[in-house]
Amino acid sequence: MKAKILDQFREGSAICYLTSISLSDYINALPVNYQDYEVQRQIVNNAYLDALINTITDKKHIPPIVLVVETNEFEIYGSDLDITTFKILDGLQRTFRLQGIYESIKLLDEEIKSNPSVLEMSKISISKNYRKILEEKNSSTAIFLKLIDFVKGDSNKLLETLYERIQWFEIWIGLSASEEVNKMLVLNAGHKAVKTKHQLELLFRNILPIVQRVEVPDFVLIKDKELSQYKLGKERQPGQFQFSNLITSLLSFSEAKPLTTNIDLIQKSQSDYFDDDVFDVLLKYDFLKAFLTSLVKFDKHLQETFGVAGIQWLGRETSLVGIYAALGNYSKAIPVTAEKAIEIFNTKIVSKVAVLRLDDFEVVRNSQDLAKINFGTVNKRAVYYCITDILNSEEDLVIDWKLYFNREAK
Repeated sequence: MKAKILDQFREGSAICYLTSISLSDYINALPVNYQDYEVQRQIVNNAYLDALINTITDKKHIPPIVLVVETNEFEIYGSDLDITTFKILDGLQRTFRLQGIYESIKLLDEEIKSNPSVLEMSKISISKNYRKILEEKNSSTAIFLKLIDFVKGDSNKLLETLYERIQWFEIWIGLSASEEVNKMLVLNAGHKAVKTKHQLELLFRNILPIVQRVEVPDFVLIKDKELSQYKLGKERQPGQFQFSNLITSLLSFSEAKPLTTNIDLIQKSQSDYFDDDVFDVLLKYDFLKAFLTSLVKFDKHLQETFGVAGIQWLGRETSLVGIYAALGNYSKAIPVTAEKAIEIFNTKIVSKVAVLRLDDFEVVRNSQDLAKINFGTVNKRAVYYCITDILNSEEDLVIDWKLYFNREAK
């Protein structure tokens, strides 16, 4: 794919080229797996993007698309950039729909040549004859009908000219993994429909895979629909962590108190309840790397020391929320940075997991009177108090879980 260089901007060791590329060249150069880039979101429903067909037929402006190119995947010839392959940093949703429209144009062009009567078909006939093939091309009968109207509206309008238009692209070369993540967050910040919830979804669905690949390969993110909390408790393997548990744990870290995943939390996360400072901590590549590295190591040590009990303990939301609420409270009280708090946690607890006495924890936990207490609340608060005491102690403690459970039950 050839790109015409219009301007350039240097940022550290990376460089961004503002370029122009014909839309048809871009669509034809799309890698087969272009949707699989780790930092990008999955394709989502969006009425405004679905109406992109109108932008194409009316020849209106499409905002620049941002690409990432590796240093060994391009050559520069004068003012031209010759690109072998690329990844989409911002513009996946537009690209997905642009490709579907392009395939619809090709289909209609072929049909007009072999069967001109297609232009006179009713909406019902179009749907009956073309719906399935259009869906396979990630398009729709609505787009197909719009293109038919375009051709019928003016016989001088040629379908093949719709994608000969020039499109602007920002092409980044030389970005590190963490810089790619930061760029993605900046680019998506202006698109968020909600606040905390949307940003944290970006964090986990988009950033975690790249951190996992580069830094923490043993970490496995489990989406709630893939494995229920109940099954996770029974079937969980070391390194597996549920999506919602991690979000609630990090919000608890930020709030410095145990939170619960419920309607109230969802409403708060969709409003301005959580301070913007939460993102100064959570949306950082270095913190996330430290957090996940510590979490996976903690999981491994718990398994080695306590076996199945250790695996099940860290898979529960009550344990994770209690742990990171205590760590967040500790980091604010000292105060220390979030990364420094993780380091202290590693020294005092991760490397000395026997101090937790989880065999005793299970005995005390299972002896609770469910008729008199909120089981989840009591569990996470007991963990919170225990972790807090260990972090604040200058010497090794002998943990008595009865004291922590009774303290919360009173």
